[in-house]
Amino acid sequence: MQYFIHVKYSMQITIFVLFIELLLSVFTGKYYFRGWVNVNFKSILLLFFIFVILAIYYFVKIKDIPDFMRCKKCHKVYNYVDVKDKDKICPKCGGELQDYKEFEKEEQEKKNKEFKRIDKIEKELIEKYKKSKK
Repeated sequence: MQYFIHVKYSMQITIFVLFIELLLSVFTGKYYFRGWVNVNFKSILLLFFIFVILAIYYFVKIKDIPDFMRCKKCHKVYNYVDVKDKDKICPKCGGELQDYKEFEKEEQEKKNKEFKRIDKIEKELIEKYKKSKK
């Protein structure tokens, strides 16, 4: 599955290069394909459609591949390429794997709830202290 990670980065590079080619062809009237070629309307359209198709493919398919997976049961973190079973099953304990970004979001939400609770208690204590001072 290491193939998919390499595809992810090579697609980013390809889309970037194609975007530069498209900009060059529009602004300079030439693009590079086995030497400098003068631009006509068909070649600009062809470059544009190839760019759009690659960008859509990247954002729909390739971008969703996670970099890291975390086991919910044993809390071990794996590189996506190291996980042999892509059905999201932990190779160590058999627990369910989740995308690490999702785990970070869940942890941040838990921390935010805890901070709100602590902030509320702090405000109540400050009010009690002010009332007892009077």
